[in-house]
Order: sequence, then structure tokens, then C-alpha cells
Amino acid sequence: MLHSTWTVIAMPLISYKTKILSIALGALLLVPLSVSANVGKVTKQEGQDASISRDSDTILTDEGIGINMNDSITTSKAKLELTFDDNTKVSITRQSKLVIDDFVYDANSGTGKLAMNVAMGTVRYASGAIARNSRENVRLRTPTATIAVRGTDFTMTVDEIGRSLVILLPTCPKPDDPATCFTGVIEVSTDVGMVILNQAFQATVVASATSAPTKPKIIDILEGNIDNMLIISPPPELPGGMAYIDQAAESSFLEDDAFIFEELIAEYLTADELAYSELDIDYLGGEFLDNILDLTNMLSNDELSSDPVLPNIHNFKGYIQYSYNEEVIYLRAERPPHVAQVNVDRWTYGFVNIAQDGIIAPLQMNDGGVDVIINITQSQ
Repeated sequence: MLHSTWTVIAMPLISYKTKILSIALGALLLVPLSVSANVGKVTKQEGQDASISRDSDTILTDEGIGINMNDSITTSKAKLELTFDDNTKVSITRQSKLVIDDFVYDANSGTGKLAMNVAMGTVRYASGAIARNSRENVRLRTPTATIAVRGTDFTMTVDEIGRSLVILLPTCPKPDDPATCFTGVIEVSTDVGMVILNQAFQATVVASATSAPTKPKIIDILEGNIDNMLIISPPPELPGGMAYIDQAAESSFLEDDAFIFEELIAEYLTADELAYSELDIDYLGGEFLDNILDLTNMLSNDELSSDPVLPNIHNFKGYIQYSYNEEVIYLRAERPPHVAQVNVDRWTYGFVNIAQDGIIAPLQMNDGGVDVIINITQSQ
């Protein structure tokens, strides 16, 4: 990273020729010479919906695009891999945001400093030269936690209110040779406590900056399954995890037909409350659904998948995350800056209709019907 500042000192001039030369040189020196150099680049990209906010500009990402200090990188439907000058690698999943706070690197000594902030989503970090040679100068943050790195790999998953799940991963210099794999150490801290992760797939959850990280537990998960789905469907080893619904209260939640999601704008209509005449709904100034009873007619047979629980979910996999078991259906829609999350009973028959800035997703549950209709509208 190069930031150059030149100082021009005016001296008495002796000759006319000297004066002319000095004025010309002064004009050159008064041109701003602060140079913003790339600190790395995008080395892999899957999907096209990702951008870099730099000063007042928005730059669409692509493989080979340079990244600078203070860049804010946001993904929607894309996945990115960033490679920094010291060979630090950072993978960013869909619906995530990363800010590069600081990066300084001396290639001769292999030392420097690095600071990044994961604002939302899931990011995987793999140490480079700075972490190996100047580990005390590497700091990664989330809204609730600070992670100190001792030369290793780990992931951070952050929900929209800042709660963080940190998972330590094995580091494999040669992925095809398991004998080269090892597990490093990271420290996860808040204002009131700190834990050390030193075993592969050990995890901790941080609910807020004013609460201590949870006791580390080893979770049974494949590395490829570490993504934003952990926000709504946490590993069983972390009861309560990052789910919006406290696991201890989940049974009463299901019995009471209560629903919790961010930016709450919703109607919950039971079969007893729903009259046929109430089904004409106008969202965001447009015709949302003329008649919810005709919704199944909007979904032709070739639009329905073989999934018996969420028959048309494949139409919205770009931004709808989902999971279900024998008791609960988890649904989460992310279209920044909006997030909506709904958990319903597995055997619910009806629809969850989510409209975010005019983009509508009518999600059928089981065989549909009007037993339960949930309408969520979010707009800027």
C-alpha cells in the first residue's frame, strides 16, 4: 500500500530561467501524489451479483479485479475468493459483506498487518504470510467478536443483528495429501470474555459484544456445508445456536403459532380468520396476488419440484434459504438490506408470500391451501 506525501519548499530565485523552471516543477509537484495500490484481487467468482464500494464508486466484481484497503465488498447471488498480496485467501459466500479495514505488507520480510470486518454472511479465512510472521498484527472482527489468528483457517458466520458463529478448520497446504493438514489456534474475544479454539471444527457462538463467547464445542459438519444456512439451522451440538427462536422455547412457539423475523411486516391469518373476500392483496403498488386460492394455478406442473414439503422452492434458490426436519420448516429470505425469517410447523398447509423491494416469492408449504397464509412485505 503506497501513500506518498511530498512537501514543496519555496526558495528565493536568482535568475529568470531558474524561476521558469521552478514554476514548472512546482506545478508538477502540486498534483496529488497519493497513490492507492491494490492489496490483492478477486481470484475466483461464481455468479455475477457482487460489487465493491470504493469511496463514492460502486464497482462490479469479476476475476482479476483489484481490491484496495477500505473496500467494502458485498455479494448477493455470487461467491468470491480474494487473494491478498501475502497469499491470505478469503472466501465470501452469497449474501455477505466484508470490509477491508487495513492491509500493509512488506514482501521482503513477509511481515505486515491485516484487519477485516465481516459485517454479515459467511466468510472463510486462510492465513497468509502476515499471519505466520506477524500474527499479533492480524485482527478479524464481526459486530460482536474479535478473532486473533495464529496462522490457521476458520470461518465466521454473522446474522443481520451481528450474532456470530466461529468455526476453526484444519489447514491443508496440500489438499490432496491429508498428511499435510494441521490445526492452528484462534482466540475469540468480546468485551467480557475470551475462548481459545485449537481443535478442528471446534466452534463458539457470540451473541453480543457484552456477553462471553460460548464454551467451544466440536461440531459434526462438512466444510462445504458451512454457509448462511447455519444462521437458521444451527448444528445440533450448539442448541439455540444463532436461531432466532430459542430452542428451549421452540415447542411453545410452534404450539402458539407465533412467528419471529426481522423488519417485521406480516399478516398471520389462520383458517378461522381468513375469509375468501380478504384474499385480494395489493403490495408495493402492484398486484401481488389476485386470489391466494388461485396461487397453485400460477405454479404449473413443470414449476413444481419433487420436494414434498416445499414444492416450488427451487424457483427461488437464488435468495431463499431453507431447511426442514420432522418438526419445523425454516425459511429465510435475504435481499440486502432486507432479511425475513419464518419458522413454521413442518405439517403446515399454506403459503409464505415474501415481497422484498417488489421481488415476490410465493412459497408453497406441503399441498398449499389456506390453512396458513403469511404475507411479508419489505421495501426501502
